[in-house]
Amino acid sequence: MKKKCSTIILILALLLSILLAGASCDKREDVTTYELWLDFTDDGVECVQKLTFVNNTEYEFLDLKLNVYANAFDSKKPLPCTSQEQSEAYPNGVSFGEFKLRDVYGDFDSYGFDFDSNLITVNLLQPLTPKESFTLEFIYSLTLPNTTLRYGFNERGLTMTGFYPQLCAIVDGDWYYDEFSAIGDPYFSDVADYEVTFNLPDGCEYVTSGTSKASECDGETLITAKAKNIRDYALVISPELQKTTEEYKGVELNYLGSNPYTLTYAKKALDAYCAMFGEYAYDSLSIADMPFVAGGMEYGSLCVINEDIKNTEYEEVVAHEIAHQWWYSTVGSNNLISAWQDEGLTNYSTYLYFVEHCNIEYAELMLSDAYSQYQRFCDIQNSVGEPAKGKLGGRLVDFPSNYYYTNLTYNKSLITWKYAQDALGRDNLVKALAAYAKKYRFAIASEDDLWNSLDESIPNASSIVKSFIASQ
Repeated sequence: MKKKCSTIILILALLLSILLAGASCDKREDVTTYELWLDFTDDGVECVQKLTFVNNTEYEFLDLKLNVYANAFDSKKPLPCTSQEQSEAYPNGVSFGEFKLRDVYGDFDSYGFDFDSNLITVNLLQPLTPKESFTLEFIYSLTLPNTTLRYGFNERGLTMTGFYPQLCAIVDGDWYYDEFSAIGDPYFSDVADYEVTFNLPDGCEYVTSGTSKASECDGETLITAKAKNIRDYALVISPELQKTTEEYKGVELNYLGSNPYTLTYAKKALDAYCAMFGEYAYDSLSIADMPFVAGGMEYGSLCVINEDIKNTEYEEVVAHEIAHQWWYSTVGSNNLISAWQDEGLTNYSTYLYFVEHCNIEYAELMLSDAYSQYQRFCDIQNSVGEPAKGKLGGRLVDFPSNYYYTNLTYNKSLITWKYAQDALGRDNLVKALAAYAKKYRFAIASEDDLWNSLDESIPNASSIVKSFIASQ
């Protein structure tokens, strides 16, 4: 029988929304915050969400736009994976999810949910000026798909990522969004603070973005998680996997899985990247081994690793996903059009991880694999009259295949940064990237910001690197 406590939380959240609806605009200096209450039931998840957007820009806004990534899993939409991934993504047959928006509360003019674009647009009564804040409350329910993709459930448990309405990122004073892509990582957002409360199903363990604490209410376990300055919130719940928690140099490490070396790899990664690029930005780091269609995936202070990967390749994936906490989470970039920017730096950082920890052989293997795969890719492209010379960026939805995307975004990017190291000097390049990480901490850096940051540290560095890109 379902307990009462989580339902009480949802009712309280609803009452809070009604009380706050008439006083949602305020002058203050703060950060955007998400508060979520999740009630896991036998049928899905009931959700209440309070969003306070703080306009920390120099622009005025006439509306708010929010992505609803979970809507991409609806039965009326194309599958959120490529045809080549379908059998692995849906091992038990194709399954769909559903996002049901029940209501939105706040002092606004109107709102609409564009099902096709996965967008909620809230039209404001008056312009939201710089330093003003605006509060909205959402009530919605989720039906989860049975899949090994980023969002849904499988035999190991639940992966809750991209499940909530999330503000689009702000680029040049406007909300930036694009259609959902089955290729690459179609998630793009600014940083925000989160507080999430959920009922933990009986017999389950979990890892979450941020730090968390448990309490008991009417025989039910409630978890409250808090995280600051993350780009997205993630939660993994499992009835099978064991949880391990350690503290390392002021960082709470949480692991859901059975690999005895995972936390050792995490500590090695933190040591290497902190030394090279600056301190880790968060007070926790969580890792979960789950069935997953790709090698791994990064979220705000949390990583998911494909449980089927073994040996040194597993260590590589752990190191890669943790490097994303610098290049993606702390330093943001527009992966909808410049996925190479964070993936390339992450791949290069992973290469340096193995160099730093004296596994030169594996570091060289990473490079040789990138060279051979990219050369084979170029040969194929040239044979069909579509050379990829000079290309790195581009809209995710315009990539013709995962093969094309992987070779440009991962392989060519790693080759490019290794060339930059050889041309500029390893120590010089690492210092320049550390300065880039410091300058754009919790911001979104464009490609030009990256090039300009390199030039500020090493005169003419960007032209050297860009000339290499154009020639390849």
